Amino acid sequence: MTASRAALNAGERLYDVGGASATLREHHLDRHWRNARTVASHNPIAHKARVSGDWLLNGTPPPLNGFF
Repeated sequence: MTASRAALNAGERLYDVGGASATLREHHLDRHWRNARTVASHNPIAHKARVSGDWLLNGTPPPLNGFF
């Protein structure tokens, strides 16, 4: 949860710092924000919290497939 928010925040800051030129395709900075957004929205935060809590409380490891 924290990592998702931090990644999205960092992507936004790239544009804040770089201004309009940061959006130029030649810099490829847009892909970092898109990748962070995809990972952050892949599963709802509530699902990530449940899986994390299950791991911390019960020792059940997170799924090894790409759905977490």
